[in-house]
Amino acid sequence: NLQAYTQTDYLKKPKKGTDSTLYYFLKISILCLLWYCSSAANSITLKKCLKIFPYPLTLTCVQLLGCATFTAPLMKFIRLAGAFRIAKGVIITGILPLCIGKISALFFATVSISNIPVSYSNTVKASLPLFSVIFSRLLLGQRHSFPIYVSLLVIMVGVVISSFTEILFDFFGLISALLSTISTALLSTYSKKSMKDNNLHHLKMLYFVSCCSFVLMFPLWAVTDATSLLSFDFSKIEADKSVSLIPSIMVISLTNFLQNVAAFGLLSLVTPVSYAVANCSKRVFVIGMSLVLLRNPVTYLNICGMVTAITGVGLYNKFKFEEMRRERELNALPTHVSAGMAPPTPTGPPPYLPRAVPALGPHVPPRGPYVPPRGPHAPSLQNHATSVFPPHNNYLRVTS
Repeated sequence: NLQAYTQTDYLKKPKKGTDSTLYYFLKISILCLLWYCSSAANSITLKKCLKIFPYPLTLTCVQLLGCATFTAPLMKFIRLAGAFRIAKGVIITGILPLCIGKISALFFATVSISNIPVSYSNTVKASLPLFSVIFSRLLLGQRHSFPIYVSLLVIMVGVVISSFTEILFDFFGLISALLSTISTALLSTYSKKSMKDNNLHHLKMLYFVSCCSFVLMFPLWAVTDATSLLSFDFSKIEADKSVSLIPSIMVISLTNFLQNVAAFGLLSLVTPVSYAVANCSKRVFVIGMSLVLLRNPVTYLNICGMVTAITGVGLYNKFKFEEMRRERELNALPTHVSAGMAPPTPTGPPPYLPRAVPALGPHVPPRGPYVPPRGPHAPSLQNHATSVFPPHNNYLRVTS
C-alpha cells in the first residue's frame, strides 16, 4: 500500500507554544548557564570553606541534606505525581547502588578539592571518558573505534603533563580526584539504567538518592566528625573575616542542588553526546573561573596540560558522535520518508497483476456467459470442480 509511505504521515510539523524551537533553545541555554555557574560557585566556595573548616565528611553530609531539602518543595511545585512514594524493591535494586556511587563521588570530590587546586581537580576529572570506555568494555562488552582510543590517549597525556607541572601537587588529592571520577562514571551509567528500568522521574530519583545517602552517611559522620567538632575551636573561624562559615555552607548546599537539577534536566532534553560536549565546556568554565578568582599559581606547561586534556575530551566527543551516527545508519530501516525522498519501491509482484498459466499459456475468456454444450456428444463435467474455466478442447488455445 503506497499510502503508507506518504510524507504527511511521517514528517513532524513544528508545534506551537512551549514546544517551539526558540523555547527549546532558551531552555537548554538557561540550563547550561545555571549548570556552569552553580558548578563554579560550588567548587570555589567549597575550596574557601575547607581552608577554615577542614571536615570534608561534614560538608558532604550537608550537601546531601541540602539537596534533599530543596528537591522536596520543587517536586510539590511542579505537582509531580507520586513524588514521595516508592516501592521497597525499587529502593533495594535501584536506589541503594546509586547511593554508594553518590556518596563516594561527592566525598572524594570534596577531599580532592581540600588537597589540590580546583583547576587541577577538574583537569583530572576530565578523564571521565577514559573510565566510561573501560567500564563499557568490561561490563557491557562494547567495542569502540580507533580514533576514540587516540582521543583517550590525548586526555591521559594532558592529565600527566598537568600532574608533573602542578606546583601544589598532592598525591592523596590526585587519588581522591581519580576515585571521584570513577564513581561518577559508574553513577552516570547506572543512573540511566535505573531511570529507564524503574520509570523514575529524575527529580524523584535525586530526592530518594540524596535522602538514602544521608541516612547511610550519618552513622559514619557521628563516629568521626561529630566527636571532632566538639573540640573544634570556632573562634578561629570568627577571627577570619574573609569567609563566613554559615553563609558558605548555605551557598554550598544551594549550588550543589542547582547543579544536580540542571545536569539531570539537561540530560533529559539532549542526547548523551550533546551532554558530554556541555560537560566538557563546563570543565573549561570552572577551570577558568577558579584561576581568575582563586589566583592559583600556574605555569605555562601546566596550562598546556589542561588545554591538552580538554582538547582530548573534545576529540572524544566528536569521534563518539561520528561512531554513533554510523551505527544508526547501519541499523536504520526505511520506515519513513524524509523530505525530498521518493517513496520506496515495493518488492515482489504487485498483488493486482494476473498470473499467467505457465504450461497452457494465457487464458482466453469467452465472450458472454459460459453455456455448456448440449446433446448426446457433449463432454461430461463431473470431473470439474467448478465451471469457471471451460473445457480445454473448446475454449483453450493450445500453443505449440
